[in-house]
Amino acid sequence: MSTQLRIHYLMEVITKMANTIRIKRRASGGAAGAPASLENAELAYNEVDDVLYYGKGTGGAGGTATSVEAIAGAGAYLTLSGVQTVTGNKTFSGTTIVATPTANTHAATKLYVDQSVSAVSGSITVAGDSGTSQTVSLSDTLTISGGTGLSSIASATDTLTINLDNTAVTAATYGNASAVGTFTVDAQGRLSNAVSTSISITASQVSDRATNLVTGLTGTANQIAVSNSGVGAVTISLPADVTISNTLTITGDLVVNGNTTTLNTATLTVEDKNIVLANVDTPTDTTADGAGFTIKGATDKTLNWVDATDAWTSSEHFNLASAKSYYVNGTSVLSNTTLGSGIINSSLTSVGTIATGVWNGTAIGAAYGGTGLTSYTTGDLVYSSATNTLAKLGIGSAGQFLKVVAGVPAWSDTVDGGTF
Repeated sequence: MSTQLRIHYLMEVITKMANTIRIKRRASGGAAGAPASLENAELAYNEVDDVLYYGKGTGGAGGTATSVEAIAGAGAYLTLSGVQTVTGNKTFSGTTIVATPTANTHAATKLYVDQSVSAVSGSITVAGDSGTSQTVSLSDTLTISGGTGLSSIASATDTLTINLDNTAVTAATYGNASAVGTFTVDAQGRLSNAVSTSISITASQVSDRATNLVTGLTGTANQIAVSNSGVGAVTISLPADVTISNTLTITGDLVVNGNTTTLNTATLTVEDKNIVLANVDTPTDTTADGAGFTIKGATDKTLNWVDATDAWTSSEHFNLASAKSYYVNGTSVLSNTTLGSGIINSSLTSVGTIATGVWNGTAIGAAYGGTGLTSYTTGDLVYSSATNTLAKLGIGSAGQFLKVVAGVPAWSDTVDGGTF
């Protein structure tokens, strides 16, 4: 029977019998909320919270709905009558009509608020730091007056500003190198007068000036030496050993004729581009042998030129930063990821993982993970023709299929059910 005939027959059977279609449901004794999942277009009703749910979209295997949406029911939507609680913010457009409120728990309309405010009556009591407390009716006007040094201004609706009054003192800076400021303070602690008074001291008011000027000079150990040879005479010089605690700047050349130069600094900054070592009258490779750098650690870390090997010699590893390479004659020969293209000979016996590249060598045999084949035709199939041996089978003709003949794949156009 064809599919169309079977559907037609099924519809006739359904229409000729009394059928009851029941959707998925949860009884009132269960838990509230939506089903964990529904099929696409499947309905479910929860009698606990009175909500009808619908499986929307197809989000998984077997027709599982993408989401479960509430589409009806008194638990999800407002009813025309009965008590319900609505949560969350709601926005209504048009005219919204509510019943006249009669209690504090009802929604307050403007009329209700206006009527409530107009019924307010009574008075308040105003008190200060001193004086007699005053009673002010809510229908009266409360006036706040300024006192000494203060004034009040009703500057705007619901706004009262209290200002500090200006005094007779001019705003300025008083006193300088030749004058001092003189001030008058009133009972409220404010400046009521301010002037600058010149400083005037005559020579006769200062005694023993010359003696004080000379004998007041003293030197600093290992920095400045001071000797007083008489009134009005003083000698300032450098001591034999000089210690400078701060920065010393020399604008000319610095010549050191001693045997040892010791620098006890954290950082040495040199502007010169070239530092000359082993600088003797007649330099040779022998006089240069061993020249270089020594860094003190648990053991000495050295970088020296060695005459015997005619090369720079390091006692430690070299660790290049990321993206840096070793160069020979201006050409990169080795980086952290690449062996230079100029390296054409090597004696490598093993390598790590080769992620990219082009193989230009001989064909790789099956024993080493290759096929041993060097060319293919469109449609060729690769198969094992013997142990550790790969071969290729060319594409068959239209309509043919693969079958096993003598243990290997072959094309055929004959279907043989076989024997038993």
